[in-house]
Amino acid sequence: MRSEEKRLACVLACCAIVVPACRAATFDELARQAAAARDADHVPQAIEFYQQALRLKPDWSEGWFYLGTLYYDTDRYADAQPAFAQFVRLADKPSGWAFLGLCEFETGEYALAREHLQKALDGGLAPEIEQVARFHQALLLTRLGLFEQALHWYMALVRHGIHDPMLIAGLGLNSLDRPMLPKETPPDQREFIAAAGQTAYAWMSGDRAKTEAAFHALLGAYPSAAGVHNFYATYLRTSHADAAQVELRRELEVNPRCVEARAMLALLMFQAGQVSDASSYAKRAVEDQPSSPLAQYVYGLILTDVHEATRRLEIAEQLDPSNLEYHVALARAYSRSGRNDDARRERKISIRLARESEVRGPS
Repeated sequence: MRSEEKRLACVLACCAIVVPACRAATFDELARQAAAARDADHVPQAIEFYQQALRLKPDWSEGWFYLGTLYYDTDRYADAQPAFAQFVRLADKPSGWAFLGLCEFETGEYALAREHLQKALDGGLAPEIEQVARFHQALLLTRLGLFEQALHWYMALVRHGIHDPMLIAGLGLNSLDRPMLPKETPPDQREFIAAAGQTAYAWMSGDRAKTEAAFHALLGAYPSAAGVHNFYATYLRTSHADAAQVELRRELEVNPRCVEARAMLALLMFQAGQVSDASSYAKRAVEDQPSSPLAQYVYGLILTDVHEATRRLEIAEQLDPSNLEYHVALARAYSRSGRNDDARRERKISIRLARESEVRGPS
């Protein structure tokens, strides 16, 4: 064979090899390659294959989900968020809403994170994802200042035996009414927050002796710290109301702007028949923080004008719809004002919440 023919044969042979390799991969081929790379933990390659496949088939919901999880597992939350957002648009599934909410939590979009995590929990999740979602929801509620609502979530986590530093820190912040995340805690406050969290954990675990010892140690170590006396009063209020009043007054001495202490003191005074003083404290609490459900609830109990009292109780219920006491009080207020249908609705909600409380166990 002449040299020119040999060169031509080589060129043709090379073309025969290169052309198939240069052919654009089909969606099915890319999907298989993406799954294989993901299974082999070759994350960068898997991400590239999923991106290519999704460019060919943007409505591939499974692809968006797996792309989101690859980003999430490598802490690329800002990249994972739009992937999960696209997934839930295509497939309205609780797992997608959970991951979307977790990404929003990490990127600081706390209101959206709360909404989407709740949507996921309402839809039903696998146990391992559910615990993660519940934990982050508790942290979010604390961060948003919804301490009473957060408490219910923390109780469920404690009763499932979950115990780690992040949970303890979250419990401490919630118990002390600090609207922040554990990562936002000032370094010089972390030991104090952890001590409060360990005390709350002992209380929720039902260990009375350990709880008493923990409170005494906390008060001994941090007698002037904001929130400590209010926290202890919360523990004392049902069994030692007089001692709880003393602790609340101490809280207001070291922390005069503590709305929760003022509102709780008003409630205990009202229950003890000190209506005039209770009204003054409750009114001040509502004026200082209208967004406090406890302040609105207590003021609603004390007011003699049934219509204004009902309005305050409605606000309390809207701010914390999971609180049994608010629904019970509102049912009574509706009955007094002749709103019988509304009263029946609130009684039904009260019964449901009471049953759910029985399932969870005592507070």
